[in-house]
Amino acid sequence: MKLYRVHSEVGDTFIIAQDQGQNKDKVKTENNEFEIEYVGQGRREGEIILRVNGEEHRVVIDNGWIVLDNAKIFRAERITELPTQEGQSLEEMIKGKEGEVASPLQGRVVQIRVKEGDAVNKGQPLLSIEAMKSETVISAPISGIVEKILVKSGQGVKKGDILIVIK
Repeated sequence: MKLYRVHSEVGDTFIIAQDQGQNKDKVKTENNEFEIEYVGQGRREGEIILRVNGEEHRVVIDNGWIVLDNAKIFRAERITELPTQEGQSLEEMIKGKEGEVASPLQGRVVQIRVKEGDAVNKGQPLLSIEAMKSETVISAPISGIVEKILVKSGQGVKKGDILIVIK
């Protein structure tokens, strides 16, 4: 089983698990589960035919976009494979990553508003990042306790870098 963090072009981050079988893959996200079977090549160059949860679809990657049945559905900016732990269930692995707060942009940390051990509520401001003379406030994606702060004020960060871990 493999676990991936997918960063979309609009700054959203998703955790996706993939388990490969003989001719079928099982893909699970926080909210959905898919069984994907490779059927064959499509008519267009680069097009493949997949059976997703029993329904046949034509898929092509066009300039970074995943095009499903001639409709652009998603563009991934970056995909990172994450370490998995033996004996841990898929749900535990996905749940364990949801408290990670990733940077939605490249910039410089200008203010950290919490410290390790602080209790935070979903939506509470955690820190600010400055990019191109504009400040972006990063808020907590879940309620919990700040377990680890991985950045310092003044530090440069890239899009997708993990800033804070909340448990």
